[in-house]
Amino acid sequence: MPKIRTTMRPDQEIEVDDAEYLDLQRQGLLVEEDAHAEVPPATASPAAPEPAPQPAAVAPKKPGTNKES
Repeated sequence: MPKIRTTMRPDQEIEVDDAEYLDLQRQGLLVEEDAHAEVPPATASPAAPEPAPQPAAVAPKKPGTNKES
C-alpha cells in the first residue's frame, strides 16, 4: 500500500490501496514530491468568518412627492 500526501492535507501522510491511489492521481489530488523536498507543516491559521451582509439602506420618503396629493 503506497503512502501518499493529498492536496487537501499535505502535512499528513496516509496509506491507500492501489485503486484509491490511481483515483486520487486521476483527480489531481496527490502532492507531487521530490525525493529531497520536505513538506512544511501546516502553519496557516483558519480564515476569519466573513461578516454577515447588511441590508441596503433605504432613503426616507420625502413628504408630498407621491402622485396621490
